[in-house]
Amino acid sequence: MRLPFSLLLSVAVLAGCQGNTQESAQNLQNQVDSLETANEELTQQVRTLRDSLRVQEEGTVLGPPVYFPSGSAWISDRGRRQLGEHAATIEEKYPDAGFRVRGYTDPVPIGPSLKDTYPSNWYLSARRAAAVAHYLDKNHGIRTEGLEIEAFGPRTPVGADETPERRREDRRVEIVVEDGP
Repeated sequence: MRLPFSLLLSVAVLAGCQGNTQESAQNLQNQVDSLETANEELTQQVRTLRDSLRVQEEGTVLGPPVYFPSGSAWISDRGRRQLGEHAATIEEKYPDAGFRVRGYTDPVPIGPSLKDTYPSNWYLSARRAAAVAHYLDKNHGIRTEGLEIEAFGPRTPVGADETPERRREDRRVEIVVEDGP
């Protein structure tokens, strides 16, 4: 009688362990999911804080940026509408302020077919900034003695992940209005 009872007890213990193993695996997966969610939230908070620091240190960044197609300094219709909104903001809120136009690119190297037009990403980012400054001047009469263009190339990405969506966000021009005199 003792042998079947021991066997029955062993089977019950093993069944309990297997249930606990499945339960433990589910608990671990829940913890992983929770940590991934927390990581996404913290990443967004870091972006927000980084943006607020840029505003405090460098002036007011008008948003959203103007985005460009890959390998181009051509301003799209959507970009022109955005620049019209930025021009109205500058005229209304910052009529006497200086401002800077900052151009950026994604990290993808310039291809052979565009090397004659844009020898490097740095050059492309400068052309984007110059195109925006020229557009604001010619189409909206936005001029200032303190107008500067800056070219950053791929040096200042929006985020660390290398995805097509993030690369689209890197192909941008930002307008920074100087807060000081």
